[in-house]
Amino acid sequence: MTGAAPGTVDRLRRGLARLLGLVPVLDLHGLGVADAVRATERFLEEAAAEGRDQVRIVYGKGRRGPGGVGALRVAIPDFVAARTGGLVLRFERQVESDGHDGSMRVWLRRPHECTGARCAT
Repeated sequence: MTGAAPGTVDRLRRGLARLLGLVPVLDLHGLGVADAVRATERFLEEAAAEGRDQVRIVYGKGRRGPGGVGALRVAIPDFVAARTGGLVLRFERQVESDGHDGSMRVWLRRPHECTGARCAT
């Protein structure tokens, strides 16, 4: 948009995404636990800083892991749960028709709602 006020395009993009129900997605397939946790932390911080109110994180089912449960399927929800009450307002695993989850939706605290250590990740 030529001649638009600074930030107008970003506001329009975010408004359109909300209207259509689109949320940013982080896909962690192929990452090890340590890299996936770092990527998740960075993703949540950046999304909150951009004023996003929710995101989706895909960690996979990991059926080839021990007991048919992948390491990320345990580690990422645990990581996000530990941030509930701070940057994370709440989260919900996205259970598929087979009864297993491979992703989660995360609702974030808005930046103006964060004070001090309350929003530390």
